[in-house]
Amino acid sequence: MKRQCIIAGLLLCGSPTLHAYTTFAGAGAKVGGHSYPDPSPYTVLPFADGQTDSHTNAVSHAYGSVYDQGFDANTESGYSYRRQAIASADASPGILKAYASAGYFLDGPHPNNFGVVGVANAEFTDTFSIFSGKLFVDINIEYHLSGSLQGLAKVKGGLKISSYDDTFNINASEALASPLQFDCSSNISLCTGKATVSVPANWDISISGFLEVLAAANTDPNTHKYGDAVANYGNTARIFISPVDPRNKIVSSSGFDYSPVPLPGSIWLFASVILGFFWRPRMQSSC
Repeated sequence: MKRQCIIAGLLLCGSPTLHAYTTFAGAGAKVGGHSYPDPSPYTVLPFADGQTDSHTNAVSHAYGSVYDQGFDANTESGYSYRRQAIASADASPGILKAYASAGYFLDGPHPNNFGVVGVANAEFTDTFSIFSGKLFVDINIEYHLSGSLQGLAKVKGGLKISSYDDTFNINASEALASPLQFDCSSNISLCTGKATVSVPANWDISISGFLEVLAAANTDPNTHKYGDAVANYGNTARIFISPVDPRNKIVSSSGFDYSPVPLPGSIWLFASVILGFFWRPRMQSSC
């Protein structure tokens, strides 16, 4: 009986149902402060709005919006100024979304020297295992960043894979004046958004990812210029993991499939038909 309890306890400890994934989302919008970037969107006065959300074994969402305006009948627009910022974030295993925008319009007396800022960030953690007869297996990892920037805006994100004896990092950053670039840990030889790494088989491996965006706008009271900024990464930061040997299978604690989704076979069939239509050889007419 005692032996059966020990075996049951070992099985319970190794059960994937005890593993959990976590998510975090934060979004903030504010009027106040004229620095770029501004690290504290939730607390700086005079106007601020934002929230954070975190969960275990569930997705997280956050949203913030602030709007400030002044009316002036003596201006062409009817406003002396208008300022607005919006931010949102969504976090789930392997999928991170973040959006931030800021706008500033000035057409009259300048109320103060405050700018407008929107920030958003999303994070997740998870674990996965690869079942194989080998001690170590090679896997492909990828941090895919897709979105757009406008004005004073920037984005950064990253992927981290950790086992008992090694850690791999892929970090990405982009700004309007700085194209997308990657920064990887020293054990990744070719630093791009993709890498092939070796991890232990039949072992719990941790994975985490994050995405952060910022948009800021301000105006010059002397020239009456206005500003707009957008960091739109709602479509989205994706994290992919796939075994080099397709006979190996990756199983995540969250149940999320990190494998890249291949295009359906019907897409390739349709493409071949279209190409065949346009590349048909012309028949020569006979006299």
